[in-house]
Amino acid sequence: MRLLPGVLIKMLPLAVASMAVIAMAAYWQISATFKAELEEKLNRESELAVNTINMRLGALAAVLDTIAHNGFIGDVITDEDQRRTSIRPFFASLTMASIPGAVVGLIDANGRLIAANQSANMPATMPDLLTSVGNDRHFAVERERVTLAVPVVQQESVRGAVFVRFPASALASYMNLSHFADLAAVTINGVPIASDVASASAMSAQAGDENGGWMKVSAVSQSYPGLGVLLFSRRDDLLAPLRGLDRTLGLSALANLIVLAIGLIMTAMLVARPLVRFARDVNDVRDASDLSRRVSSRGYSEVVRLADTFNEMLGRLQKTLVSCDLLEQENRHRRTAEQTLRDKQAENSAIVETVADAIIVIDQNGIIRSANPATTRIFRYAHHELIGKNVSMLMSAPHSVNHDQYIRNYLETGEAKIIGIGRELEASRRDGEMFPIELFVADILLKDQPHFVGVIRDITERRKVDRMQREFIALVSHELRTPLTSLTGSLALVHSGKMGEMPEKIGKLVGLAHSNANRLIDLVNDIMAIEKLQSGRIDLRLEALDLVTLVRKALDANAAYAEKNNVTFALNSALENAWVLGDPKRLTQVLDNLLSNAAKFSKARSVVEVGIEPNARFIRVSVRDSGVGIPADDIGKVFDKFVQLDTTDAKNSQGSGLGLPIAQAILERHGSRIEVQSEVGVGSTFFFDLVEYAGEDGDGDIASRIGGPAHSRAVAWSADTSEA
Repeated sequence: MRLLPGVLIKMLPLAVASMAVIAMAAYWQISATFKAELEEKLNRESELAVNTINMRLGALAAVLDTIAHNGFIGDVITDEDQRRTSIRPFFASLTMASIPGAVVGLIDANGRLIAANQSANMPATMPDLLTSVGNDRHFAVERERVTLAVPVVQQESVRGAVFVRFPASALASYMNLSHFADLAAVTINGVPIASDVASASAMSAQAGDENGGWMKVSAVSQSYPGLGVLLFSRRDDLLAPLRGLDRTLGLSALANLIVLAIGLIMTAMLVARPLVRFARDVNDVRDASDLSRRVSSRGYSEVVRLADTFNEMLGRLQKTLVSCDLLEQENRHRRTAEQTLRDKQAENSAIVETVADAIIVIDQNGIIRSANPATTRIFRYAHHELIGKNVSMLMSAPHSVNHDQYIRNYLETGEAKIIGIGRELEASRRDGEMFPIELFVADILLKDQPHFVGVIRDITERRKVDRMQREFIALVSHELRTPLTSLTGSLALVHSGKMGEMPEKIGKLVGLAHSNANRLIDLVNDIMAIEKLQSGRIDLRLEALDLVTLVRKALDANAAYAEKNNVTFALNSALENAWVLGDPKRLTQVLDNLLSNAAKFSKARSVVEVGIEPNARFIRVSVRDSGVGIPADDIGKVFDKFVQLDTTDAKNSQGSGLGLPIAQAILERHGSRIEVQSEVGVGSTFFFDLVEYAGEDGDGDIASRIGGPAHSRAVAWSADTSEA
């Protein structure tokens, strides 16, 4: 069968039947839905009406609870005088305007009526009411009246009850349910009551008209058994929207059938064949799972455009899949990088937040932008008291006054100077207490703006320890040097034979004691010397000197010691002179120490090379030996006090372990330090740099470089006026 007749024969009857079924189903569905929603609405209204009854009776019960739980009522309920003077006047004054005819009263434990706002027509005793109340609220509804009572309990004993009693007709008026339906009433045990005779008559008439012009719905209160509501609504008003629905649906169904039939015929005639071909091509693409294939574009222009559009979609989809793969790969890399960055930021934040030193970031105007918790602990400021304030508030004079000028000088000249790796200064706490700190400052860029990060360490305790150490060393050294001087003098006198001849063995022992006593004196002198150098109590006598001449003199002075150790000194320098600014006595002490160490640790019949050469703006002095070398892990230890590395040669174990620390301290006072390069089994090279002295620059320029590391690049917040 051809496509067009087949489509028409199969689709038209099905379309007609489907449209009829749809129209009928729509009518019944709309009707059923509307009626269900209408019933649900009426049920909700009835539930709301019941909730209104519960709420109003609950409010009334709450009033009775308030009266019943008044401690005064429980205390005086058995006191006849109090009844007469207090309770009866109180109840007599009670009124309930919203419930006409309501009686509010109080009975005692025997059911006798004690007081009421309307005592007329009230029985003198009501034992049944007290029995019904028990220990909880009591609600009783009868055909003609409603009673609500609350027990008066004191010390877990029922002393009486507070009650309210009113006519059933007053209950309907009190509830005011007229806004819930056209007709509404309260029911008592299923029987409706009304607030007036006319409403009661109308209610009775409608109650018997369940299937006529009214729709009825009722609900019962769960909180107050026996009470309920009955709502009546006019059926015509409720079902008005459904009028005319059947005719409208019929006309709509007929029109839809006509349109559907025409549409089916036109569709079958115009697009059936091209669409079949297009569908076949699409299926081929799908079955091949190859997005590079394309469907043929033949037939009507619309079908051609559809085919072209589908082919374009295939191309875009192919590119999209490739792009998605690349994008997913890029997203994975980005997520990994972001996670790494977050982890690093969390790690850095944890370090900054927990480090014991204060870390402060300031901008180019000296304003504090951030501070870690240690800052608040050290300076005793709250965090909000620091942020946005000038950092000079933490400084002592004169640095607090000149600080902003320091920063401007640095930003204008780009030149920064600082003593050592850090700088020791005085800082000020919140309460004005001055205390010593060690400060290091570095410049950074944040959002393309210059900022400065300062690391501040409170060295109060370290200063105390240093002072105690200096005092102890001075005391011990003084107490040792005096008796040692006397001892060496006496031993020298005995050893010289002036006190008489002595046996040879005793003479050797006396000579050994004299030698060791001299070593102790040298050790005490070294301890005092390094203590004075490190505490800054030894002033350098700076002068222009020729380093070549100074080195030659040191070589001559230590030649005998080299010969004793069977080594030779050799000067390796092409310079005739090398002028520097320094203390000749202290620099000679440094050279003596380096040369004696090289001679002591070099192999026998080896050469110790001493070099002097220019190094940029500096003159470098180096001493290279051919000893056993120093392991990489031990290089940092050679400058520790009293440290001697293990060697296989007994001669190398002699010494106090203070020579290199003293030499390092001397060079640090000259703005330099000793560096070491060593290879185990080959030897070691010790070298240091001194600023070359140029006479035309003037002594003041060179002197300004003494007191800080030659290659340091940092910015000091608080320094002398030449620093930034």
